[in-house]
Amino acid sequence: MRRTIQVVTLAAALAAFASPSAQANYGEGSSSGGSNIRVNTRLTDMVVRDLRQDFGECLQLFPAYRYDCYRISYRSAAVQLKGSIDYQPAYEALRLVEQRISTLVKANTDPSQKKLRKGLQRFTPVTEAALPAMKQETIRAMEEAQTLLLRSPAPHQKPHFQKIAAVIDSNKVLLRSALLKLQDRAIRLAGWLVNRAGG
Repeated sequence: MRRTIQVVTLAAALAAFASPSAQANYGEGSSSGGSNIRVNTRLTDMVVRDLRQDFGECLQLFPAYRYDCYRISYRSAAVQLKGSIDYQPAYEALRLVEQRISTLVKANTDPSQKKLRKGLQRFTPVTEAALPAMKQETIRAMEEAQTLLLRSPAPHQKPHFQKIAAVIDSNKVLLRSALLKLQDRAIRLAGWLVNRAGG
């Protein structure tokens, strides 16, 4: 008897989901991608929030692990827009950043260090010597992504793409700040070594 009730309940739930109104609601609020998803405030704000929060969390890691974290952050944001015709330029912009960082990480992986596990994620370390150049290349990728987002979008896309471009710009500012701190540390260390050698 219980099994029959469970089967009937499951069938009713599937039938309800198959109705046009249920499918429309799912498409509008879904973050799983799909060509039927139009630009909407809920999804745009979700992508912006995730990019901001994830990037901030990446900055809490040791510098060697940050870039793989940035890569995962931009990949996760892009996946939310995958397949949507309306969001296609934004998807391509986020993928550009992800792929560029991925190439950098693969080219500069530090085999002497272990991967860092944090929650369900594992981050690949890069060599310390590569960090300044990786920062500059990542900033360039972000600037290219902003250009893609702001290049003559349709009127209904414009406010959404501007929000995504703005959070990329915010990430870029944080990255530049981290670069200046790294350079300042290197200059202080060089000065200390020179003074020590002279003394």
